[in-house]
Amino acid sequence: MELHILTECFVDTLLVKTLSPPKKRYNHQKSCNNVFKTMYEEFANKAALGIIDDDKLISKYFKPFVLLKRHNEQLSIYKHSSNPHYIIKLKKAAEDFILKNAEKCNINLDDYNLPSDLKSLITRTKHAISENDSDLKCLFSDLKKNESSDFYKLSQWIELFKLNPYNMKIELL
Repeated sequence: MELHILTECFVDTLLVKTLSPPKKRYNHQKSCNNVFKTMYEEFANKAALGIIDDDKLISKYFKPFVLLKRHNEQLSIYKHSSNPHYIIKLKKAAEDFILKNAEKCNINLDDYNLPSDLKSLITRTKHAISENDSDLKCLFSDLKKNESSDFYKLSQWIELFKLNPYNMKIELL
C-alpha cells in the first residue's frame, strides 16, 4: 500500500517517511497536479492517499473531493465522491505547517539547526532533501511526539489509511 501514498514535494515526502516509516518507499510526485493525475490514472479504482500543500491553486482534479474532517485550520482530509481516494491538505506550504506547529509546541527551530523564518526555511527545503536530513527528521519526530501537534494527527491519518485503505473509519479521524 505504500506506493498508494502519494506525496507532492520533497519536504512532504521526508515528513511522511519520518512520521510513518515505509517498508520500502512512498510514491513521490513532483507537484500537486501530478499527485492527482497519478491517482486518477494509475490508481483509478484502487485506494490512494495524496498529501499536498494548499499553497497554490488547487487542481481541477480536486473538485469531486468532499471534506471528511478538518482537524484545524492547518490540516484537513478529503475523500473522493466515488473512488477510494483521499487527500490530506496541509494549509499553505509545508514550511508554514512546520513553523506553525513548532510555535504551537514551543519548539525552537534553532535547536535543530533550522531557520526559524518562512523565507529561509523555504530556501532550505525547496531543493532535493536528502533522506538523511537529520535536522528535519529530528524536528518532525519531536513534533509527532506532541499530541497537540498536527504532526501527531497527520501520522494517525496515514496509519489509518495503511490499516484500512478502502474504508477509513471517519469516526477514528
